[in-house]
Amino acid sequence: MAIPARQTWRITRLLRETTAVLAPARLIEAELHAGLAKELTALQRYALTGDTAMLEQFRAAAADDERRLAALKRLAARLGAAPTVHVDVLGQRIDGWRRTTGARATQSGTRAQIAATFRAGQAQYDAALSAFAGLSSDLAANAAARDDRVRALEHLSLAINAALVLAALVAMGGVTTLTLRERRLTATLRARVGEARRRARQEAALREAAEALAGAYSVDEVTQRVAQTALAALEVHGAFVERIVSRSGELADVAVVQAVAGADVPPLGTTRALAGSFTEQVTASGQSLLIADLHQPERAGAAGAVRTPGGSAIAVPLGGSVTPMGALFAMRATGGEFDADDVARAGIFGHLATLAFDKVRLLEDAFERRRVLERVMKSRSRLMRGFSHDVKNPIGAADGFADLLSLGVYGELSAQQQASVERMRGCLHGALALIDDLHELARAETGILTLSSEPVNVVELVRTICDEYHAAARAAGLSLSVEVALDLPLIDTDRVRVRQIVANLLSNAIKYTERGTVVVRASHRPTGASNEAGDWALIEVVDTGLGIPAHQQDVIFEEFSRLGSGEHRGAGLGLAISKLLAEALGGRITVQSVPGQGSTFTLWLPLHQPAARIRASPAAGAPTYVRTGCVRPAYVCT
Repeated sequence: MAIPARQTWRITRLLRETTAVLAPARLIEAELHAGLAKELTALQRYALTGDTAMLEQFRAAAADDERRLAALKRLAARLGAAPTVHVDVLGQRIDGWRRTTGARATQSGTRAQIAATFRAGQAQYDAALSAFAGLSSDLAANAAARDDRVRALEHLSLAINAALVLAALVAMGGVTTLTLRERRLTATLRARVGEARRRARQEAALREAAEALAGAYSVDEVTQRVAQTALAALEVHGAFVERIVSRSGELADVAVVQAVAGADVPPLGTTRALAGSFTEQVTASGQSLLIADLHQPERAGAAGAVRTPGGSAIAVPLGGSVTPMGALFAMRATGGEFDADDVARAGIFGHLATLAFDKVRLLEDAFERRRVLERVMKSRSRLMRGFSHDVKNPIGAADGFADLLSLGVYGELSAQQQASVERMRGCLHGALALIDDLHELARAETGILTLSSEPVNVVELVRTICDEYHAAARAAGLSLSVEVALDLPLIDTDRVRVRQIVANLLSNAIKYTERGTVVVRASHRPTGASNEAGDWALIEVVDTGLGIPAHQQDVIFEEFSRLGSGEHRGAGLGLAISKLLAEALGGRITVQSVPGQGSTFTLWLPLHQPAARIRASPAAGAPTYVRTGCVRPAYVCT
């Protein structure tokens, strides 16, 4: 009895090691192999397209592979020295390939340089594949050796049992019992291994189905993918989707087959009454339904058109209780019955499909809202252009008549009358300036701007603007100074628009600073000098005014927004227009301010721009500007 018991223990230990160590190690090795291929694919796509999402996908895949490699090392340590050596070699070769190819491919360069990088790393990638092959062979040999060992132990056990029977017939019953128990245990362990593999396969199918559904962007596409992915995810031979179609008037709602996959499915477009159908039942309850015989004409809805005489099926509701979409029918032929696990898995699949439908509905709603916003913006732009055109002409005519009065064309005016006419003309000029600002804002918001590009000396431009505003600063009792970096290179941009932005910032600084100083700085912010990516020219306007509270620093860039009292003139359009112009030039305006200490407005301009003409095209919300021959954020190449 002791000898068979020991043999049973040895066989059980081998099988348990196979289940707990070797099988997971082979599975992780396969996942690591696929993950390395995913890293290579992501790098190639990033190198070809420059899409940063591919770079993030590469980094995520590399992180997952590192976790798999660590898990594989722990399992290999339990299998012996040879697998451990293979895993270490594999890790070194993968790391060498990443340093050679991954690091260089993510850097900027020409296509020839990127191609050379991939060619240089191909040998290391092939070496990694060779290491995979060696590890796989070693694991397979280990598994085969363990199977042979189990079989050898089984044969040895039978031989020992036979010898014991011959030696002692009295012990025959006990030996037979132990042998049968050993075989049952072996069969049980093998069944458990098969069940674990089946569950792993089912989970992988559900993950693939989730990825396929997430990649659909229309209701029809989601519907078709639900039927197609259900075959593998639910392990069925046929699947179809019935969509609920609501009809107005006295016509009853119907269920229409809109997607099919596999065999023995109804034709597309098959229509049945919704009332009394399985589709109505599952959408009303929100729970999956196990149908023993799908061929029930009085309840089957469109399923009555299935060509098979019978067979079990699972009806899965699609959509929520508020907005039901329909039902998925997953079928198995006669004899292939479903169990409770199948129904539970079908419920999970239905939930994934419902999430995909919800995502598509949200996308469609977002697109519709965007179209509405585009119409509103275009209508607003037309209104402002028409207003500026229709109102500006009579105001200009009134200013002309006031000018004639001032010149004495209609008779000499007294000093009091002359002052009144001048005040009237000042009001008219203010109205014309406001109309010009409104027109400029409307053009900037809709993207109807024409921007030129030429080499601009920022130092010279800043000094010229400050010279023009020295008189205004002295009149306000302020000190105006200029601090520039003489080594600031030329930039390709629109001189007139940059001048307009800086002049507006400087005018605001003088207007809202009661005492103290105003400083204008021009400097160079090269790549890597700060957290800001790119090479920038900075123009800063620093004042010692009242400052802006943190919660209002974003509001000041909105049109018609003004802070402080109403003693300062202006309509609140200057910063809004300046912000749009800065974005059109590929830059931006930022503000840093502390109440009571002053504010710093900074104009960021990209240092390197192609000397090409910029044209604008309208878009939703904010304009999208198009510059020929370049690829930059907020720009689209043509």
